[in-house]
Amino acid sequence: MGSRSWLTAVLAAGLAAGALAGCSPDETRVTVVAGTTLVDGRLLEEVTAEYEAQRPDVRLSVVGAPTARALALAEAGSADVTITHDPSLEERFISEGRAELAEEVFSSRFILAGPRRVSGALRGLSAVEAFGRIAEQGHVFVSRADGSGTHQVERDIWDRAGVDPTGMQWYVETRQGMGLTLQVASQREAFVLVELSVFLSAGETTGLVDAALDPAGLDNPYRAMAVKGSPVADESRAFVEWLASRSGREAVRRANLELYGAQIFEP
Repeated sequence: MGSRSWLTAVLAAGLAAGALAGCSPDETRVTVVAGTTLVDGRLLEEVTAEYEAQRPDVRLSVVGAPTARALALAEAGSADVTITHDPSLEERFISEGRAELAEEVFSSRFILAGPRRVSGALRGLSAVEAFGRIAEQGHVFVSRADGSGTHQVERDIWDRAGVDPTGMQWYVETRQGMGLTLQVASQREAFVLVELSVFLSAGETTGLVDAALDPAGLDNPYRAMAVKGSPVADESRAFVEWLASRSGREAVRRANLELYGAQIFEP
């Protein structure tokens, strides 16, 4: 069995076990596999709690996974809803007829975080210019390298900068989620591309600062998809429809204010 097939099988088994644990016969359980950024930044925790309060007959089991892994789980029948942020992978998923419903639900943005002593020199640069300078000067850069939407954006920036960082001494790959990758960057006093909500959730504990790049090209749109063939298709579709509705968007706005005091995720 290939490494991807093995990993998908292990995750699928874990999801199936989690779906059975504590499930009341009167509840419909919907497995939502979402980008780790949404889990690490706690937005989805707040939003799903509000949905469950409105629908006490539904329980949403949220699992964090990089986009590529989330869609692989959906293909394997181990996810009812996905919330991801890699448009190219999502479009392929839709074109293959795997989505019952797909809705763009909110958007955030990425920032480049780094050590205070050198980040100021990058202020106002484009992401491409900043990445090129990091490579030229050999500053440590920590990458998720995990098939996530964040990693794909990072790779696109390196490509546009004309740099292949793979194997470089200054380039560290964690193959972990956003929260753990940010911790490694903090420990190494390194640069990292991070979703703004996770950076804000970490507060000042990382010791890193926002390099304040030109925000052009650093937007981060999320799409929710109800997976075709889900055994709880009606509830999966209802949740995606709610996220895209006025009620769902208001829930996202309230979660933003509760968690960050500002609209970080724009409905």
